[in-house]
Amino acid sequence: MKILLLNPPSPHGEKFTREGRCTQQSAIWTTLWPPISLVYTGTLIKEQGHEVKVIDCPAEGIYLNDLPHIIAAFSPDAVIWSAATPSINSDLNLASLIKTKKPETFTIVFGTHVTVLDVQSLDRSPSLDIIVRNEPETTIMEAISAIEKHASLIAVEGITFRDSDNKIVRNPARQFIPDIDALPYPDWSLINVNSYRLPLKDKPFLMIMPQRGCHFPCSFCTSATYYGAKVRTRTVDSIVREMKEETERFNITDFFLWAENFTANPYFVRALCEAIINSGLRVSWVCNSRIDTVDGELLYLMRQAGCWMISYGIESFNQDILKGVKKNIEVSQIHNIIELTKKAGILVSAHVIFGLPHETRASALDTKRRVLALPLDFAQFYCAVPFPGSALYGEALKEGWIDSTCDFAGFRQEKPVMSLATITPDEVEAIRVQAVREFYLRRRIILGILKLMSFSNVGRTALSALKFLKPVR
Repeated sequence: MKILLLNPPSPHGEKFTREGRCTQQSAIWTTLWPPISLVYTGTLIKEQGHEVKVIDCPAEGIYLNDLPHIIAAFSPDAVIWSAATPSINSDLNLASLIKTKKPETFTIVFGTHVTVLDVQSLDRSPSLDIIVRNEPETTIMEAISAIEKHASLIAVEGITFRDSDNKIVRNPARQFIPDIDALPYPDWSLINVNSYRLPLKDKPFLMIMPQRGCHFPCSFCTSATYYGAKVRTRTVDSIVREMKEETERFNITDFFLWAENFTANPYFVRALCEAIINSGLRVSWVCNSRIDTVDGELLYLMRQAGCWMISYGIESFNQDILKGVKKNIEVSQIHNIIELTKKAGILVSAHVIFGLPHETRASALDTKRRVLALPLDFAQFYCAVPFPGSALYGEALKEGWIDSTCDFAGFRQEKPVMSLATITPDEVEAIRVQAVREFYLRRRIILGILKLMSFSNVGRTALSALKFLKPVR
């Protein structure tokens, strides 16, 4: 069979990442991530003997009106694509476009949004055949195998589909992959790896998946919907071998260690760092972390192993807000851990969310003030968005903060969508924009960015920053 996998064109020509819990435009750094779920899936299907094409439309500058020509030229038997909440309308409409060019093509969609709203999504898109729920790779591989054999889909766990009588059938859930070492290394030759560049440094990078799942219960996050609430780690040797293979094959030495919380198991991180050091590999990497899962000793070891930046989820400086969203970190820890990270020689990026439940104008302004006082190198400022797949989505519906008929096109992390009693959406948006401007228009931050920035990336970053700092309408 001929299988086409897509990261679809973005609604407004934006660069848009659809990857697990992260479904967002590329924002100030104009950075897209390599589509690791698509490439893992494509690798498995290719190993089954099928002809596979992976197209990341935003990365390759492919727009919606280009797709009919691509469909006609490749003539796929099945098209598989990732969907995201902010782009869900256009993502679902893609099924109709595909069927118009080739009616017999199977249309298959995955992602956190359609996992939760599977039946509604199939109702909304009559041309859509199959929705893959949760972790996609094994489920898609089995669905393709059934399609190839003209077998019933009823035995494929983890899918919701339309049967021959046009009835929607929801099969039982699939167990998350217990041994993720059983997955092959992603075959990055399926995409143009040079399309993915580190922000500021303008160097090509790839993603490595060292683990899946997160046991922390943050109510605003959708990670458990995609990868589950149990942390599943790969073997250290497997990760190091993958790093070595990708370094030799693609001449790439920069990696994003893609995990919900890379330092969830400090013992695993310590073992991996020691293995990287002992291997002699000269690699650089970044990761996500929580401030309550690292200490000074581990941070120094991570730096020795090539870590040059860590992104911490701070979210808020209000302890009641953090408790309310089950973030379960102590405000008193934040400054100390960031200082220890800087002392270890690692740059620090922080993620901050305005407008979480119980936020007030005073608490948001206090968070902004205290974040600006931190010795950060970068910060991403968001508005709280109750994405389907998060506990916050159910809470927002129950409390009336959003309407059940809401337009998901507005669910973007730079725009508030919840109507809280304690702060207005306009106040949340204004404080977020103020925070971005006040953070990035400081001399220390500008000089730090210029120090990192490659000459070839100066123009792109400057133009992106100007767009990102535009006034609130």
